[in-house]
Amino acid sequence: MTAVVTELVPVQRDTLLAHLADAPAPLPVVRSFLKETQQAADDYFRATLDALPPVHFRSAQIDALLAALWHKHKLDTDDLALIAVGGYGRGELHRHSDIDVLLLCRDEVTIEKHSADLQGFITTLWDTRLDIGHSVRTLDDCRNEAIKDLTIITNMLESRPLAGDNRLFDALQDIVQEPDMWPANQFFKEKWKELDNRHAKHNDPEYNLEPNVKNSPGTLRDIQTVSWVTSRFFGDGSLESLQERGFLTEFEQKRLTSSLHFLWQVRYALHMLAEREEDRLLFDLQREVSQLLGFEDDNERLGVERFMTRFYRNQLATTELCDLLLMHFNEDFMKEQQQAEPEPVNEHFVLQNGYLQVLDPQLFAREPIWLLQVFTLCAKLKDRHGNDILGVHSDTIRALRDNRHLIDFEYRTNPAHNACFMELMRNKDHVVRELSRMMRYGILGRYIPEFGHIIGMMEHDLLHIHTVDDHSFRMVRFLRQLRFSEQREQYPLASKLIHKVQRREVIYLASLLHDTGKSVEGDHCANGETIAQNFCRQHNLKPTDTHMVSWLIANHLTMSHAAQRLDLNNPDDIHQFARDMGDQYHLDLLYLITVADMVTTNPKLWTSWRAEQMRELYRNTQQALRRGLANPINKEAYIEEIQQDAIELLQQKGLDADEVRRIWGHAGDDYFLRENLDNVVWHTHAIHQHGNSTDPLVSIRQTSDRDLEGATQIFIYMKDQIDLFAVTTATLDQLNLNIQDARIMTSETDNNVMDTYIVLDENDHPVEDRNRLEEIRIALIEALDDPEDYSTIIQRRTPRMLKYFPVPTQVTMSNDPFMHRTVLEVTAADRPGLLARVGAIFSDFGAQIQGAKLLTEGERVSDIFYIVDQYGEPYSDPDTCMILQQALETGLDEQVEAQTQV
Repeated sequence: MTAVVTELVPVQRDTLLAHLADAPAPLPVVRSFLKETQQAADDYFRATLDALPPVHFRSAQIDALLAALWHKHKLDTDDLALIAVGGYGRGELHRHSDIDVLLLCRDEVTIEKHSADLQGFITTLWDTRLDIGHSVRTLDDCRNEAIKDLTIITNMLESRPLAGDNRLFDALQDIVQEPDMWPANQFFKEKWKELDNRHAKHNDPEYNLEPNVKNSPGTLRDIQTVSWVTSRFFGDGSLESLQERGFLTEFEQKRLTSSLHFLWQVRYALHMLAEREEDRLLFDLQREVSQLLGFEDDNERLGVERFMTRFYRNQLATTELCDLLLMHFNEDFMKEQQQAEPEPVNEHFVLQNGYLQVLDPQLFAREPIWLLQVFTLCAKLKDRHGNDILGVHSDTIRALRDNRHLIDFEYRTNPAHNACFMELMRNKDHVVRELSRMMRYGILGRYIPEFGHIIGMMEHDLLHIHTVDDHSFRMVRFLRQLRFSEQREQYPLASKLIHKVQRREVIYLASLLHDTGKSVEGDHCANGETIAQNFCRQHNLKPTDTHMVSWLIANHLTMSHAAQRLDLNNPDDIHQFARDMGDQYHLDLLYLITVADMVTTNPKLWTSWRAEQMRELYRNTQQALRRGLANPINKEAYIEEIQQDAIELLQQKGLDADEVRRIWGHAGDDYFLRENLDNVVWHTHAIHQHGNSTDPLVSIRQTSDRDLEGATQIFIYMKDQIDLFAVTTATLDQLNLNIQDARIMTSETDNNVMDTYIVLDENDHPVEDRNRLEEIRIALIEALDDPEDYSTIIQRRTPRMLKYFPVPTQVTMSNDPFMHRTVLEVTAADRPGLLARVGAIFSDFGAQIQGAKLLTEGERVSDIFYIVDQYGEPYSDPDTCMILQQALETGLDEQVEAQTQV
């Protein structure tokens, strides 16, 4: 049984020197020493999950090693010094962190004199295979480089001597403290700018999904920035000394220390598991790190989701605290001599340099309503010049934080407090800004506990790129931005509908609360509906508004699902959806909520094609509502209307009615229910122009939506053949085209297919380049000319991120008695060639595809196929259905396994 490592004792330099002296060659000793050092540190970490001792231990071990090698290379002489800088200078070395050292020489003469020995020392460092970053500089070099480079002066601030002439280190410190060497105010401004730039760089979906423990907002660099700027001013930036000076409160010091220890724990685990300097929580490492740190799965959530929620909450708290401290430093130290005359706001507050400052921190204890009212005040407040205030003063933030414990059940149910919150929700400006402040300062999560439970909540998939709370804020912000003209071009219908909303706080509340049900086991839509009902009644909303908020939350996924699953031109489908809506106002608000939810969940969801589908569903439902739910359109009358309108348009193109009906002679009713008028005209004219040719007809065009070009449509007309669907989808896949929808129709009389594929390019945009369109057309004709000779094996690799989200294949089958066909739904992991594989399996079973609805969300696909057997009948034999289901599940899972091993 392996003994638990309970203590890490660094070796002394002289002990290491003795081992080096006894060895015939130094490198084996050094490498053995490094291996033992790493093993001891790893054993300790695995036993304790405490990263502090291993981080400091490794630094101390490297200290001894470098000092020993320095002595062995006869560099222990006057006018030379070995100095640790950067993170190593702080005495912090993670498992694979860079080891930055400065080889300091008094002058150029010294460098020349010891050139050979210095080069020998550097070569030995390289031979150890350590990640050494070194520079050789004179004192003058250090002065010249530091004065023009923020990174160099920062490294020098964190330097400490390792070996050599200590007088040189003292001289280096004198240089760092020279009056013109980055004065504190200049250093602070540049560091704050550096922090803002870093935050902007990492405020990206990629970093939300795979955050960086060193550079993302609320991680190690934020804490170090506070330490750097205060160190430049006070001479010491350690958290303990900052508390002793009164710069940090005891709570703040403990909170930052706790955050630092957690981030070190995560970073050490990352380095150890990745076996390299990896500071990103990559998907393949998130599960491993969470397991190592003891986060286990349960019936409600995955362990990795619990871990990432802890990480995101730590980020949020650290960002808020570091922002507060930098603001405090700026207000009370950097601007100490520049304090403007306070601008009175009311009897409780003043504006100090543009920040709202409370006159008496005890105000919130005496009058707790100000815990909410301060945010309503901020939303409305302007300075004497009519400008928005810059923010909340650090004194006010600390007072809010110190009194937020007063928000309890009694506080939340106080009508005056409820009215104050609703006043903010109804405010004209800055609603989201103030809600975000409420959350950062710990007020919102206490006032709405159900929202507090989703703060930092992460769903471990590729669909949800933001935490649940952040997504909710983004959703409210999106709806508010729709009021402005800048959004009209991209969201024309939504921008129009937002101005019809009578009480906008209804959709803002629905957005804010729509995912609160995710914190409770069960259907989050139903849970959210109950939460919303209670909240709205408590806040004295009108019964109609309470109904609308809770109905929107209960149905916020309904419209997006309908747009994907319904035949949008089928009167029966549209009539049923219109019945679900009930009236125009419900339709309008659900459209707005649905668009906002899709766009802010993941912008990749809102492709031009899905935008068009949503608008088509809205318009068709609107027509059904105008016609009246008691007067559904007759299906036969609808088909006749489509045909008559198409004939009139085709006659304008030179076709006579008899020729048109001859072309349609083999198309069934389903064709006219699934294709709109523009497509019927396009297809018919293309077939007419194709004449009697036996070659495949491939015609390509953009969709003809009235607002936006939604996607690229590919129409195929030819004799049906084995593997036709598999070959078509494989070809489109090899061309890097994403299939959004497929309408597969085969004539029962002449075996001709009239297939339409809706595609987007690799960036989810319509294909517009004419040369590219012709390339697609030719590639399809060549593949379809003899489908049996075309390989359906896709050569493209599975994207990295998709490999780390295994989705077991699930297949369900049911029969549609009205359409006389089998509905087969496949849920599986997305990957290149999935549709081609499905098509090949269908071919093996003689299954004929009559249509497909395709949906990809993150790493998961949910595709619906409408199929019949080789005799044109629905699948009815249970044994045959089971065999087909098992073949699909096995075949697709084997495909995933093969591709993830590439």
